[in-house]
Amino acid sequence: MSAPALLIDSAGIARLAAVRRPVVSVWRARFAQSEDPFPAPRRTASGRALFDAAEVAQWLVRTEHGNNLDVIADAAAAAAPLGFDSSDPQQIAAVDALLVLRALTGEPVGGASLDRLADKARAADPEDLCLVREIGAADAASATWADALADAAYSTLDGARVLERRHAASGAVGGSRGPLSGLGERMLVALAAALGVDRSRVAFATGVAPDLAMRILDAIGSEPDVLVDSDDDAGRALRRRALLSGRVVEPGDTADGDLIVSRFPTPAASNAADVLRAIDELSLGLAPDTRAVVVAPASVLTDALVSADDRHRSAILRAGTVRAIVRLEPGLVTSAPRERLAVWVLTPPPVSPIGERYTALVDLTDAPLTSATIGDLVSDVVAALGTARDVRAHAFRFTRIVRTASLLATRGSLLGADSRAGLPASISLGELPARIDHARAALGVETAEVAPASAPPLALRSVEALIADRHLRLLAGTRIDPASTSSEGLVVVTADDLDRPAAIGERRIDPLLLATRHPSAQLTEPGDIVFRTSPSPRAWVDPDGSKVVAAPARVLRVRSADAGGLVPELIAADIDESRGGPGAWRRWMLRRVAPRERAPLRATLGALAAERDALLRRAAALDDYARLLTAGVSAGAVTLADAAAPASTAN
Repeated sequence: MSAPALLIDSAGIARLAAVRRPVVSVWRARFAQSEDPFPAPRRTASGRALFDAAEVAQWLVRTEHGNNLDVIADAAAAAAPLGFDSSDPQQIAAVDALLVLRALTGEPVGGASLDRLADKARAADPEDLCLVREIGAADAASATWADALADAAYSTLDGARVLERRHAASGAVGGSRGPLSGLGERMLVALAAALGVDRSRVAFATGVAPDLAMRILDAIGSEPDVLVDSDDDAGRALRRRALLSGRVVEPGDTADGDLIVSRFPTPAASNAADVLRAIDELSLGLAPDTRAVVVAPASVLTDALVSADDRHRSAILRAGTVRAIVRLEPGLVTSAPRERLAVWVLTPPPVSPIGERYTALVDLTDAPLTSATIGDLVSDVVAALGTARDVRAHAFRFTRIVRTASLLATRGSLLGADSRAGLPASISLGELPARIDHARAALGVETAEVAPASAPPLALRSVEALIADRHLRLLAGTRIDPASTSSEGLVVVTADDLDRPAAIGERRIDPLLLATRHPSAQLTEPGDIVFRTSPSPRAWVDPDGSKVVAAPARVLRVRSADAGGLVPELIAADIDESRGGPGAWRRWMLRRVAPRERAPLRATLGALAAERDALLRRAAALDDYARLLTAGVSAGAVTLADAAAPASTAN
């Protein structure tokens, strides 16, 4: 039997029929014994059943299944020739190049000899910037499919977009290099478009997906020339998409653009050191009046780094080219949903001394990217790049303007200097005193009054740095056999207890048994922070001490002789908000307060915790009373005197 022209898997059938993936399995099972059964698979590849796309489309039409009335015309867009792999970048590039050649020549590519296609490619792309190499790797089946794909997608441009989406969905480009989510793309398009007003030459570096690059150009709207100087696969794909979109691709280096858009990591810059090196080269080559937008993981652009990378980042900041730093919420990379992205906006360095330079800081970690958020972010960044008068006249929503010199003096996170951890981005620091007073009045409790602070806040520091500076001490937990615990003796705190602190005290161990089996075990002291790293970070402050911490839980102890501004309750709150695996605890960033604020803050937090515990106990007592009362009345065991009184006086 000859191989079918186009094959389609179950996921492709679901896309073609506009149904959910499990529906295809239901069709195969339900109609297996019917007069018109679902078509049988023709091939199996990598454990996937492959069907003849034409047979499936005709079955869907005959049986009136699915939600797509044009399945026969659309089948080629959901299928592929035998042997085609959507995760293979070379195969994707070959079909993409065939689509471009079809568009440039105005002639079908299917049916032509491979030599004829190669001649056409050399005529259209004599310098082999994006076509000749790829056409040389194509085969006849791919050429035939390219024509069918263009017809099924209604244009060669839409056919190329289908290819890009299928390649991204295959997982070939994953992790930090994966596609941006819809919100991530909207943010980048809006920011680049605002910075690209009146720009005539837009340059894209490796890392920006072709369709995203074209959306940015469409949003700018002034038909700027396109510069792509990279000869890698990504650069060639960008050139092909520009040709399909009817745009002029000019020769030149990325540095020749007056708007440069880059995204990292890339195959050539896959770690923090390489990413920073590439950004450094970009910043050093900025021409006058050039603006650059760099998107990369926040772990590189804003968060704490190892010393060598931190020095390199500080050198870039010292050059004065980084004018705005934005940290975004997680979830903007589809293949790395827990990763946070960050954005740097660069311009040539100002002529002013470094002591007079400023940088805009924007932390959107807790601010979802809605349309309003994106609009305000763009407005803030554009204003921050303006003159001193523009900065003074603009009402910033998310942005703080800080002296660049203060960033250079910051160790750890660049956005940690304002100690905003736990504060929603929608609340400005300036309105905090009023908000605190309002919350205090609403509670009706007597706590210390607040006033606007005059001194700058202490910078956030990593756990690792605080231990190295002897402000914190790390104590290991004791490996206790659960069978040795009982209901009497010293309290044992386990990692599971941190999810339910009310359960602490249920497990205990005999002091003599502890001394015999674990002679080196250390008991907690009041104010110790018991914490765990997995399955999620959790922490609890021991108010009394004299407890045994069972491994894998551990203890952080603030050194009383030199606390470094650390408050146990803040540490526990910051740990609860942290992310990462078992080894990430060293990079957790902790808030600190001025030494004179430690005692009153701890006293106030203690009073609030006591008030909260009392309310919880009262709520539990009310629940218990209601439960007993309703059970007693409904069972006839008791009667309510107030309810019986009206009946006795009704005569």
